[in-house]
Amino acid sequence: MRIGFDAKRAFNNGTGLGNYSRFVISALVNAFPENEYFLFTPTIKSEFENLIPSNSNIKIISPESILGKTFPALWRTYSIAEMCNELQLDIFFGLSNELPVGIEKFKGKKIVSIHDLIFLRYPDYYNNIDRYIYTKKFSYACEKADLIIAASTQTKNDIIHYFKTDESKIEVVYQNCDEKFAVFADEILKSEILKKYALPERFILCVGTIEKRKDQLTVLKAFHRLNTKNLKLVFIGRQTEYVKQLQEFLDKNNLNERVIFLSQIEQNDLPIIFQLSNTFVYASEFEGFGIPILEALRSAVPVVAANTSSLTEVGGDAVLYFKFGDAADLCEKMREAISDEEKRKVTIEKGLQQAKKFDTKFFVNHLATFFKI
Repeated sequence: MRIGFDAKRAFNNGTGLGNYSRFVISALVNAFPENEYFLFTPTIKSEFENLIPSNSNIKIISPESILGKTFPALWRTYSIAEMCNELQLDIFFGLSNELPVGIEKFKGKKIVSIHDLIFLRYPDYYNNIDRYIYTKKFSYACEKADLIIAASTQTKNDIIHYFKTDESKIEVVYQNCDEKFAVFADEILKSEILKKYALPERFILCVGTIEKRKDQLTVLKAFHRLNTKNLKLVFIGRQTEYVKQLQEFLDKNNLNERVIFLSQIEQNDLPIIFQLSNTFVYASEFEGFGIPILEALRSAVPVVAANTSSLTEVGGDAVLYFKFGDAADLCEKMREAISDEEKRKVTIEKGLQQAKKFDTKFFVNHLATFFKI
């Protein structure tokens, strides 16, 4: 079969949609090497130049004309659909919530992954222009797709609610995290990572963009209540204006020496940092999936998470849940995860079992059924 992907995120995004895109592409290429794969991307960041092995069955399609190179976003939106027919593709897969304009003229199967509709559920987090553009793109993709892959049941329900999409063409297919999170580092490597990032011996870990929706301020407030002197808090993620609120709280409560912010982490180092952590906390108000929870479960780390959206789908009964925004409740759940050795043991064991539900082979076989590979 000849399968095309909207691979922009795979070649340009280090987290989130980029991780998902790379996961899907590599999973299918490894499982079905007999197929031909066409990866459409308007640009390629230097860090991802060697992402794809130079196999004869994988082709990267980028703009060649001066017009396409000058306006790469327009090339991605308006040129790809026509090329799908020219290349005689059997399938086109939009990996990041959109399909190119004119895709209805494509003779093959049209598939799109929808990750979340947060911009509709929580419009205050987005400006009017972004909400308008996202609504147009997402609704178009859901209308024109033959099959919609929803990141979670929560996302499936949102697609039906907001776009009135026929439920019969939506399938929930859970992704897996990178296999690196299932490989445990030895003590020498762990020691090297501790030194590389100046990490403490014992710390609570919180991973995700520093933004209001992720609610890291509640994590800070809970950590302050915890008042455990030999434990620090480590935030990993890109910072937004919201970080100023966190800094104000740190200054007011003399916590600067006990909280660490890291924004640039090498991808191969992140699984080891998870393994080094004492507990992982995810306080987000809403997620389409919540991949960091799965990464923590695979890393054999106790997880404390907000009882919201899809987070309970990912965590199952292996996570200690707290009421979103409730610092006192979060503090108590963190205390359990840190201090109760029996609770830690049971939580870790449940976590490893829960993580098995998110299996790459299952994901690939599920897609293969739809693709008829």
